[in-house]
Amino acid sequence: MAALKKVLSWIWPLPVKRVEGKLTAVLEVTYEQGKKVLNAGEVNYSFGALHAVFRIALQKANIIESPPAEVLILGFGAGSIASILVEEFGQHPRITGIEADAVVVQLARQEFNIGRFSALEIENTTAEKFISACPAKFDLIAVDVFIESRVPESCKSHAFLENLYRCLTKNGRVVFNEMPEAQVLAENEFVARFRNNFDETEIHELHVGGSPNRILIGYRRK
Repeated sequence: MAALKKVLSWIWPLPVKRVEGKLTAVLEVTYEQGKKVLNAGEVNYSFGALHAVFRIALQKANIIESPPAEVLILGFGAGSIASILVEEFGQHPRITGIEADAVVVQLARQEFNIGRFSALEIENTTAEKFISACPAKFDLIAVDVFIESRVPESCKSHAFLENLYRCLTKNGRVVFNEMPEAQVLAENEFVARFRNNFDETEIHELHVGGSPNRILIGYRRK
């Protein structure tokens, strides 16, 4: 049956499971174009357009040329970023995954088999709480924290960005994903704040699947 769904999903999306999330009204597991994806309302959370966005973002952050040994994923979802690093880029980092919605964690385990990542430790807490108290250092911090299409303002604050910098190793990098409105894709207050908190930054505007994404990459050089 799963094989048939994969084939038919190239014609139209086929629902697998629909549940109520802790932070969003609806979470949907669907077969789309031959693979399972996780959506929240109209927004892809894992393995759809978001997956394509982060594949590009990680390439722009030179992850292939400079593989990280220690990775922190804030907003783990169903494991898209881990899948890119391990299964597409062939890397073997230790991964700490932080996911605030316990229902998403359950779906990731039951529907997306995150147990295949042997070097993964996942924690059900908020990004803000984890990063404020984390004593560890990471070579890569991926920030993909959304409630549907919005990044919580608490994850765009000076304190949050300061904690991201503190938790980086020397030459470590943060890859931060947001979905700003099309009319504000240019510089704004958050971009300026991001630039001020890192030693070196890059801003990339991506259009994948019809929705604009802005990728902010921040490096710690000291």
